[in-house]
Amino acid sequence: MSTFGLDGILSWPQARLVAGSAARSLPPVPARLDEAGGNVLSSPLATVQDDPPCDSAALDGFAVCGEGPWLLHHDLDVLTPATATPVEAGQPVPRHADAVLGIDAAATGQRPDGRVQVLARDPLTAIPDERVRPDFGAGIVRQADVSEAGHHLVPQGAAVTAAVVSLAAAAGCDEIDIVRPPVVGVLVLGSSLLDRGLPRHGRVRDALGMAIPTFVGALGARGNPAVRAPDTEELLLREIDDAAVDVLITTGSTAPGPENHLRRVLRDLDARWLVDGVSVTPGAQMLLARLQDGRFLIGLPGEPTSAMAGLVTLASPLIRSLRGDPVDGRRRAAVLMDDSPAADYADDTALVPVRLEISAAATQARPLPAHGPAGLAGWATADAIAIVPPGAGLRGDVVEILDLLGRELPPPTATVAP
Repeated sequence: MSTFGLDGILSWPQARLVAGSAARSLPPVPARLDEAGGNVLSSPLATVQDDPPCDSAALDGFAVCGEGPWLLHHDLDVLTPATATPVEAGQPVPRHADAVLGIDAAATGQRPDGRVQVLARDPLTAIPDERVRPDFGAGIVRQADVSEAGHHLVPQGAAVTAAVVSLAAAAGCDEIDIVRPPVVGVLVLGSSLLDRGLPRHGRVRDALGMAIPTFVGALGARGNPAVRAPDTEELLLREIDDAAVDVLITTGSTAPGPENHLRRVLRDLDARWLVDGVSVTPGAQMLLARLQDGRFLIGLPGEPTSAMAGLVTLASPLIRSLRGDPVDGRRRAAVLMDDSPAADYADDTALVPVRLEISAAATQARPLPAHGPAGLAGWATADAIAIVPPGAGLRGDVVEILDLLGRELPPPTATVAP
């Protein structure tokens, strides 16, 4: 690629690695169960009490004390010898209960005085026999037999899914500890962009202001609504200084030159440059910097497909790092079924939207052309993004693929394409 005006060009794998290792996960915060979903556990989800919390019935039946027959009483909290009370599975057993006699192993009958007694059935003949008595402790689950308080149910770093929320609620939790989701701001630079309606009078629609919050939101970040502003040094300094975010993403003004101010403003702010240009098609003029206060700034080119490539290359791994998302590290491969569009330069990696076809033999990828408004139709209808390294891209080449958010794809299922 052309290196004019850019310092320290990185290859695409290098840029991804830098973005993914530039940040540590954000600090833990407690979150209500109704707001924790989609985040990452900052500590293991653990039981808050013994399971069961007290001696409990293992089955429906009668809690009994001493030898039978047992005189039946209802709702007893304490048993005395030769007494019984009905219990349900999971219900705490009364004090001094020796065992729980299951419904099928018990028989009830009325005594001459009109009161009801419980007899145990002989295990061989099923005939009620007042001499039969269950073993001590039978039918009772002792306190903490399943697990003690503090037992880990879900490990640290796991995603908070609907099942995790349900488990936490069942365990009696009102809050769980999560990694604070990163807040991402968006600054769309350029005075000629329209925010609604058809392109007109030489001005084009802003194709990124609503797309970027959608992208980062799908990654689990909290995307603020975009701010649109002309590209001036004063405005950039003010907006960057005022942005109460973890990551600020700008669009436009990344090309070197006197008419674009972003690089000059970052140097004035004494930002630490992490990425200044990537050997990739599209999106070579993307950048990543860390500000003095620890916030990150991602500069995306204003051209929409280049900006999408920048989101996949830099925003995805950075946000995942801030969230503490586990990274599998294994990338799925696919076979190109057609030649992919050529990269701009011989040493560029090409990011190509593809349609996938899964067969018993392999995952097949068909490159999609850059067509439609702003060349985005291929990105909008793709199943994945093919990572085509320099020198590759011909039909039959094996390439790595990521999902449309720049994440590793899960292994293919056994589904066979017709």
